[in-house]
Amino acid sequence: MSFIQKLWKVTRFAGLSAMLATSAHAQSADSVLTKIKSEGVLKVCYAQVTPDSYKDPKTGIWTGVFVDLVNEMAAWMKVEVEPVEIQFSTAIMALKRGDCDLFGASLLFNAPRAMEINFIRPFAAKGINAVVSKEKAGTITKFEDLNAENITIAVVAGSRDEEVSKRIFPKAKLLALQVPTDLAAFDSVRRGDADVALANGITIRWWTQVEGNDWAVPAFAADFSVQPNGWAIRYGDPDWKDFLDAFAGWVIADNKAVRLYDSYLARTSLFDKK
Repeated sequence: MSFIQKLWKVTRFAGLSAMLATSAHAQSADSVLTKIKSEGVLKVCYAQVTPDSYKDPKTGIWTGVFVDLVNEMAAWMKVEVEPVEIQFSTAIMALKRGDCDLFGASLLFNAPRAMEINFIRPFAAKGINAVVSKEKAGTITKFEDLNAENITIAVVAGSRDEEVSKRIFPKAKLLALQVPTDLAAFDSVRRGDADVALANGITIRWWTQVEGNDWAVPAFAADFSVQPNGWAIRYGDPDWKDFLDAFAGWVIADNKAVRLYDSYLARTSLFDKK
């Protein structure tokens, strides 16, 4: 059983319950769902994170696990997807001001985010790991080692890794980088600007096996700070929330996200077609 499959057991029962739930009230004319049905367009905010949502620099086409899920849902709804590129540092603002109807990249739950935006039922859960150079790997072996004044941690600005670092590594120096992708943060370790770069554990384990990245390894044997991940919308729209929760329930029941993750993580390049 894969790592992702084990995590799915946590959300399977809740997902099945969402599929069976029904709404007692009529659909609101003010709901995003009503607007999408009328206009035939679903505006989706994406921030780049591997392997969930990333853009081919040559074609500008979005791909990834969560992009595939959005496209599957849109095809089922018979509507078009209009991608809106943002960064994690602007995700909450973009949703609240109406730049998009859905944050469709992988968004990890934390309380500050949940106070501002409404999380959809999660598809899975992800823990954090760290990219470290092979030369320093022996000096950083458990995540508690990062809470030290002589440690510099690189994270993507606005990511859950930044929030977690501020909360549990207050002694460390934090580099919050405005970079287009999570993989770009790893260059700070290669250059020596940071001791480690934090990201999703599944991403790091995949990336360190890709040709050309043999200078680095995952810092920890096990991930830490595991949090559920999924989509998010604005508060105040129960019809849209119910619809998306039910779709998430179908994804979980069908093991669709599990299969997508396994497929993407088996690739030797981001743009391989499997």
